Amino acid sequence: MTDGTVNHISGGVFFGFVVQGRTVNLTLPDRPDPALAGLPRQSATFAGRHTELEQALAALAPVSPDEMAGTLVVTGLAGMGKTELVLQAAHRALREENWFPGGVLFVDLHGYDTKRKVSPKRALGTLLRALGIPPEYIPPGLEDRALIYRSALGALAAAGRRVLVVLDDVPATGKIRHLLPSDGRTATLVSSRHSLAELDALVLTLRELPTDGGRELLRDALHTSLPEDSRVAAEAGEADRLVALCGGLPLALRILASLLLDLPTRPLSHLRRDLEDAHSRLSVLSRERRAVTAAFQLSYRRLTKDQAKLFRLMSLQPGPDFSTEAAAQLFGESLEQTEGLLQDLARRHLVEPRAPYGRWRQHSLVRFYARERLMSGDDPWGQSLMRLLAHFHKTTTLATEMLFHPEIPRPTAEAPFTDRAEALRWLEAERHSLVAAALWAHRADDDLMCVVLAAPVSQFLMEMRYLEDAGRVLTVGIRSSRKRKDGFREAALLSSLGVVLRDMRKLRKSVRVHHRAIKICRRLKKRRALGSALNNLGLSLHEQREFEAAVAAHAEAAQLFKRTGDWIGVVRALSNVGETLIELGRAEEAARALRKAAKVFRNQGDLHGYSQALGSLARATCDDGKAEQAVELHQRALNMPDGLLIPHERAIELSNFAGTLTTAGEFEAALNAQQEALGTFRRLGDRRGEAMTLGNMALVRQRQGQWNKAIRLHTLALEAFLAGKDDHGMADEFRSLACALLQQGCNSEALENLELAADLYRQTGDAKRAVDVLDFVDQVRRRIGVGMRPFSRAEGPAAI
Repeated sequence: MTDGTVNHISGGVFFGFVVQGRTVNLTLPDRPDPALAGLPRQSATFAGRHTELEQALAALAPVSPDEMAGTLVVTGLAGMGKTELVLQAAHRALREENWFPGGVLFVDLHGYDTKRKVSPKRALGTLLRALGIPPEYIPPGLEDRALIYRSALGALAAAGRRVLVVLDDVPATGKIRHLLPSDGRTATLVSSRHSLAELDALVLTLRELPTDGGRELLRDALHTSLPEDSRVAAEAGEADRLVALCGGLPLALRILASLLLDLPTRPLSHLRRDLEDAHSRLSVLSRERRAVTAAFQLSYRRLTKDQAKLFRLMSLQPGPDFSTEAAAQLFGESLEQTEGLLQDLARRHLVEPRAPYGRWRQHSLVRFYARERLMSGDDPWGQSLMRLLAHFHKTTTLATEMLFHPEIPRPTAEAPFTDRAEALRWLEAERHSLVAAALWAHRADDDLMCVVLAAPVSQFLMEMRYLEDAGRVLTVGIRSSRKRKDGFREAALLSSLGVVLRDMRKLRKSVRVHHRAIKICRRLKKRRALGSALNNLGLSLHEQREFEAAVAAHAEAAQLFKRTGDWIGVVRALSNVGETLIELGRAEEAARALRKAAKVFRNQGDLHGYSQALGSLARATCDDGKAEQAVELHQRALNMPDGLLIPHERAIELSNFAGTLTTAGEFEAALNAQQEALGTFRRLGDRRGEAMTLGNMALVRQRQGQWNKAIRLHTLALEAFLAGKDDHGMADEFRSLACALLQQGCNSEALENLELAADLYRQTGDAKRAVDVLDFVDQVRRRIGVGMRPFSRAEGPAAI
């Protein structure tokens, strides 16, 4: 006999104590009860999320003994495909050998549906029953249930039967922690509309599908039910437009697929036309019980009063994104309160934070939903919108004044920006919103707001080379000023539009618009405004190579400015006269005018004008044969503190500086300056500036005797001149290319280019150069005919 009794129990995993005899043995099954915890079926259509799926699987893969298994939270806006991604990942993981031999526990918490919501306590009861715990042994308290649940999962993992826990549609509540394993080896997949940052989990945030992913989803959804359906392939462009109209939201695309399946002969273009109506888009995105509106409604109902109000008002933002400051103007409360509410909405993915921090956006369909809620409520949104537009006008005016007129003193209290760089950053960040605000004001017949917005907004757009946007803003501003019978503002905006058209190389139209502005100013007897209009006309005439007429316009402008006591206006006109005199070959006369302008700019504290005058003076000095002195003037212009902040102006000065360096024989320094200028012109989309710089780089290569490189650069310059609509520049380039080709012995091709150059010179009214080129053609033909090597006639670098 022995002193004790020993029992050996097998056939299960036991946790806690086991009572034998007439009581119950608690054992855990090999796998959870599929009737209670089975994984729902995944969709046969899965597209556009393959990268995210691989990331999820990497997080679920078994870990080494010294690593801890974690929780993966898949989060995002309602309808973004969170549940589908979780199911796809779970099914894939369960098929992997030895990943989850213990099976899966799945529970849908319906976290945002008040009627179907499952509490953590109730969910634990379901999970414990799935683990084989009889109902009578499941404790009533949340904490006790969580203790048994975690112990059971830990025991299964220790026995080599690791379980995957999947928690779908989890709400934002601290009690959700009770559903998370604690053994360090059991993996958990969570989906939620809330960020759930408090869980210390790996977060995978789903964004809208890209165009190709959305098209793939639409195509696969149709093929699953109708394998012969070819509508997406046949109307690929329409499919891409549908994806855009749905904002890449998978739920919306699946609803569209269902609508297309209902009517197999319905073209995608027909559905696209229905969706393009913003007022009915959400109603179109509905089929039986599936609707985008219903998905958003569940999130909206859980918002507090202030959160819901801000959510509705955000739909009034005119641009694609918005700042905290702009949101505060709409909401009518402090920045701090507004920022806190935006953070709350971001945690629910009803707004999305953007970079840099402080900017936000709403998904397009969420915005439509918010607008519906706003229009059906009693928010005083008209007052909110007026606050925002007034804020845009005031801040844009201050920013453009600081950026383009830093010499004007202002009270410190009026300056929201510490320097010009900060003003520029604000304008760049708000650019799309400012354009949209001006266009909205015109459509809403708020003509005064449209006009006062158009002036500062268009000035920024013009200077930064956003020419298409500048043209749109100026056009609506002109129409609104006419409706208000405000001739003064109409003339000012017309004059600005003429500058935009000049920069777009629509020179004839530019001159016509300037003459309209001048006519209004003469009628109103506004001498200062007339001076500005004439000065701008002179710039367009200069580009048309009507140099004498340009000088006359600038001279008249200078007289008008002098009569009104506007000395800055006088020297600006004087600077423009100097620029035109350079083109006329009157370098010494141009230098005198530009030296006088530079002196006045400096005395008036206008560093911006001073640096531009120095750059022009450098060109005149170089043309006068003083290259070393010109180099020093260019360097002073480029190094002016707070002078050439505007990228386009700096690129022009760099390109002209490079021309002077080439004349001085400093070829490598010239190429370095041209490379920097070329990068800026390309970034700003200035094809003419790009063409000029490429052509000047080619001339440097000619001076270095690198003919193949020169020919390649000239060819690129010709392509850019063609896109930049500069026929005279093309003529210069054909002539320079011909010289490089002659050096390579390509005589026939060179003669063809020279004849093209002569023809273009004639078309642009430059008869002298046309004759010079034809004389050169005759010389080349004679020299070729007697077997002599032709000589180069490449001229110096072109100025921009």
